[in-house]
Amino acid sequence: MIPEPHAIWRKVRTGQVFSVLVFFAVAGTIGWYLKSNSDPLRPILNISLGDALLLTALSVMLTGMNGLFLKTFAAKFGIDISLSEWFGLAVITTMGNYLTPFSGGLIARAAYLKHRHAFPYAKFITLITANYLVVFWVVGMTGLLTTVVFWNSSWFFWQVVLLFVGVVIVISGLVVAQKIKIPGNNRLAKVVNTALDGWDLIKNDTLLLVKLITYSLINIILNGFLFLAAYNAAGCTVSLPAALLVSLLSGFSLLLKITPGNFGIQEAIISLSSEMVGAGAGVGLLVSLLIRAASLILIFTLGPVFSFVLTRELTGNKK
Repeated sequence: MIPEPHAIWRKVRTGQVFSVLVFFAVAGTIGWYLKSNSDPLRPILNISLGDALLLTALSVMLTGMNGLFLKTFAAKFGIDISLSEWFGLAVITTMGNYLTPFSGGLIARAAYLKHRHAFPYAKFITLITANYLVVFWVVGMTGLLTTVVFWNSSWFFWQVVLLFVGVVIVISGLVVAQKIKIPGNNRLAKVVNTALDGWDLIKNDTLLLVKLITYSLINIILNGFLFLAAYNAAGCTVSLPAALLVSLLSGFSLLLKITPGNFGIQEAIISLSSEMVGAGAGVGLLVSLLIRAASLILIFTLGPVFSFVLTRELTGNKK
């Protein structure tokens, strides 16, 4: 039975209202905490120009890595996209995700590729979703190697190990199984099945897989240094493995895209992870806000510029 149009619209509006309510609840809670604990804010208010530039530069590089994933997928189907396109679309996608919940930026990127390069929506979505399988598998493996540093020295060791082992086993099982389909019509089943369809398209392309794994590793390393720089800017000294571990755990916030830019979800995970490695939940919140601020400076400076450039290129192509 096909749902009535007004029922579908009501469901969408309900999701949007829920997202907005969660966003304001989280923003209010964070604002109340910062107002009640003003001392931790001092490192941020007195952040040096060097720290600010380093955080922004690392954010630029991470955005560029996201663009390289897109360029690699497009090349898989013989589509050559320019630097302004793959980097610009990465910026616009992130900006869209901040402005709308549920990965609104992804829709804009898919629409551009469809109208500019005739890249089918379905194929784009399957490849992007399949990329999550590769990325999270690499995250799981890197996480296991990172936790070796904390061997039997921390209370959280086995819990984190089990998390990463579970991620590696589940993803490995999904990609090794032949033509497996997750039963059901819920959102999770659809996402997993879409990812598996995409995996079928890339699993026999060794060069593509090597590129995706390499880009994932570079992305993880850059993100680890971004967190390390943020901890230093917040006046807290942590080791690189600790910063890397927190950054890896924060990546799981991508699985809960409820609020625009995952605001609140990411902060909660980073705060809890920071408490776990001994930096403190308050410092973790500041680290998350510093990283978000660096990203916002980049996104809302370059986002409108690339939106104008790519829109002009798109409309010009139709003439």
